[in-house]
Amino acid sequence: MARFFRRGVSAVKWLPAVAGTSPTRAEINAGTVLTTDLAGMNGFKISNSPISTPDLSTTFTTQMDGPDETDASSLTFYDQDNATTIRTALAKGTAGYLVMFPYGDSVGKRCEVWGAKSTGVNDEWSLDANAARFEVGFAITRLPAQNGTTPA
Repeated sequence: MARFFRRGVSAVKWLPAVAGTSPTRAEINAGTVLTTDLAGMNGFKISNSPISTPDLSTTFTTQMDGPDETDASSLTFYDQDNATTIRTALAKGTAGYLVMFPYGDSVGKRCEVWGAKSTGVNDEWSLDANAARFEVGFAITRLPAQNGTTPA
């Protein structure tokens, strides 16, 4: 695939359950589509905190890889006065799996599976000329599978 524009191609779903490291088609179909009202994403990256390993034989301090962690992660959605599906699916304390399809929900394409728990839904308030939005924060609950394959 050549370079592409993510909007209109990528997809994101919230799944209540994933039995393995990659979701089945039935698990994907049981999920809540987040793509349509998704206005922004923050976090959802793994970082490593290297550990310094100095030794007496050199003045150079080497490092080894240390613990992996994620930054604060959140999704921002456009709000609607009659839409409660996303707010209900992602209510505070709800655990599940955020599945990101970088190249669309297409068989054989890569997908990412992030085990997560909602830390809450909060309205964004602005007096500027912006569409109303709300943000959902997440605690990442397991090491993400970033190289899954979208099933048939």
